[in-house]
Amino acid sequence: MKENWKNRLLTGIAVITLISGCSGTKPAAQAQTDGSGSASTARETAAGPDTLTLTYTYHPKAGAWSNQIAAWIENEQGNVVRTLMATRFTAQGGYQVRKMSLPVWVRNSGLAQMKASQVDALTRATPPSGRQTLVWDGRDHHGQPVPDGTYKVRLEATLYKDSDAVFSGTFRKGGQDQDIKMDAVLNQEPEQKANRDMVSEVHAVYKGKQK
Repeated sequence: MKENWKNRLLTGIAVITLISGCSGTKPAAQAQTDGSGSASTARETAAGPDTLTLTYTYHPKAGAWSNQIAAWIENEQGNVVRTLMATRFTAQGGYQVRKMSLPVWVRNSGLAQMKASQVDALTRATPPSGRQTLVWDGRDHHGQPVPDGTYKVRLEATLYKDSDAVFSGTFRKGGQDQDIKMDAVLNQEPEQKANRDMVSEVHAVYKGKQK
């Protein structure tokens, strides 16, 4: 009788130990953060279906001969179908005084032939310091949808005097979601080395049409 009771007691202890071991929980995996305590996303995303979002970081520089920016969309023939923005000084006649100010955009956009109302529609003040966002809705400068096909998104920054940087990326409008590779071409180093990073972290994404 005593032997049976002892066996039952040992069996009960073993069962309790087993259950206790299985009930432990592992800590949940922690989300990666950007250092501020909030979860960071893998990349910036486009605003909506059939749109392109261009983002960049702007660091204002002291003095004249700098801080000029333009962004636009080109078709396969190299024609500008839509200017997303251009800083006011260059767009409103400054390019006639400073020939080295945004020369690629001035030439490709046909700025000299634009009406004053067209220029006003695309000009902006020099942006504040920090991350900037521009969105293209798939329409031309007349507000009409452009056909699907291959396009380029371009951003030009006049860093200092005739030092000019152009960022370009090709994408397929009407295609699938695309993370666009932006290639940079710098015609020459700026005399003021501090102006080299006036524009950085240029990124573009295209959001495909909903099916």
